Amino acid sequence: MLVVRTLDPALAPLLPELTGLIAQTGSPLSHLAVLAREFGLPAVVGATDAVRRFPPGTRVAMDGGTGDVRAETPADDDVDVPTEEQR
Repeated sequence: MLVVRTLDPALAPLLPELTGLIAQTGSPLSHLAVLAREFGLPAVVGATDAVRRFPPGTRVAMDGGTGDVRAETPADDDVDVPTEEQR
């Protein structure tokens, strides 16, 4: 997942390695957004304060169709809870 302030064509070589693209500003018809679609990569353009809201290391869930972008919280089953025997 790549979160950027603006779409820049210089980022195009990174697209094949990404799982998603989120930009604070830009146009859905920009060169990079069009390339992302050609790679089948979900992209959201116009995500308010995305760089501040999703600093490096933040797990992000996104829907390229609706434009929904949110920080992902760990699932309850990801937390190690001691069993009766471990207590």
